[in-house]
Amino acid sequence: MALADIIKRIDGDASAEAAAVVADARAQADALLASAREETERERAATLARAEHDAAAEAETVRASARLAARDRALAARQELVDEVLAEAHRAIVALNDDAYAALLARRIAAVARGGERVLVAGSDAVRLESRLRDALDRLGAPALEWPSRPAPVDHGVVLLGDRVSVDLSIDALIDERRDELAMIAAEKLFGGAEA
Repeated sequence: MALADIIKRIDGDASAEAAAVVADARAQADALLASAREETERERAATLARAEHDAAAEAETVRASARLAARDRALAARQELVDEVLAEAHRAIVALNDDAYAALLARRIAAVARGGERVLVAGSDAVRLESRLRDALDRLGAPALEWPSRPAPVDHGVVLLGDRVSVDLSIDALIDERRDELAMIAAEKLFGGAEA
């Protein structure tokens, strides 16, 4: 074999080996590229699934918040209506004719008086009650009470003062004492039994 044949053969072997290396590298690159595409697709699908799940959870949170806000607004509106009914009850009591108003206060005083207490009448009620309240108490057989001239520290009604006791018998106190009961009645009338 001549030198030229040897060089030709070496060149051919080298070309064949280089072609095999390039083909192998190309096959590995194609396999890596296919693997990368598959991994990218899996990550895309997983990311999309997480995003859909997160969006659904967020949407449910928003819906729940909206339901709670609507419920709170409805309850606030109902409470406002009940409060207005209670305020109307207060106005109706104060608007009673003088004899009925005095009789109501007399019953409240007679229920707690033991004798000797001081009856303070609200300044706004002093003129309308004048002797009516004393007469109503006498009709109920209430014990003897004192009637100082200073007004009660309430808008309407009376305060009964004893040696160690002060009893608020105002119209506000009457409404407050029976607030739950009155609110239930108001709710029943306004909403057909639903509580405020």
